Amino acid sequence: MTTSSKARSWCRFRRDTEGFALVEFAVALPVMLVAYCGTVDVAQMVMANRKVTQLTLALADLSARHSPLPPAEIDNIFKAAQAVLMPFDSANISMVISSVVIDAEGIAKVCWSNAPPNGQALARGTTVPLPDSIRVPSTSVIMAKASYTYTPMFGNVLTGTFTLGGDPIYTRPRSGQAVGSASIEQVVRTGTLPCPDF
Repeated sequence: MTTSSKARSWCRFRRDTEGFALVEFAVALPVMLVAYCGTVDVAQMVMANRKVTQLTLALADLSARHSPLPPAEIDNIFKAAQAVLMPFDSANISMVISSVVIDAEGIAKVCWSNAPPNGQALARGTTVPLPDSIRVPSTSVIMAKASYTYTPMFGNVLTGTFTLGGDPIYTRPRSGQAVGSASIEQVVRTGTLPCPDF
């Protein structure tokens, strides 16, 4: 093939526009699919994060309404909170409800704590850090904490899993009882001595 025939073939190829849209589509399709799948994963993760926040609020709110709080009612609170998480898998959620009593010196300790099987309750008497705005001497708070292990539908090979939530939410008792040696208003769990007697 001579140089002039190569040049003519090249010119014919450049002028030929048949199939050009198909080539552009073939180049753009993978980019569009990755963008679409990424958008779906990010939207799902944002929705799951919002559900975890709502679940944590529900845990704190429902626990602060009752005193005394029997173990069966605590189990019902965990079940109700799992319903908030729908349509996400409740097997990937870790939840904890704790009653934290702040003594006259401003030291916050766990009075009682409950968690379902996939969570870890705090031990009675454990000192917990609280924000200054919450740590008011001779008071108590309900501290709820939940975290969710989110696995993206499409991007899990690249990113792995994400842990959503994990930040505690605090609520003052709504119907607490002034009990214990210091008569601190608190939500009392049935079968547990009131605090600050640790």
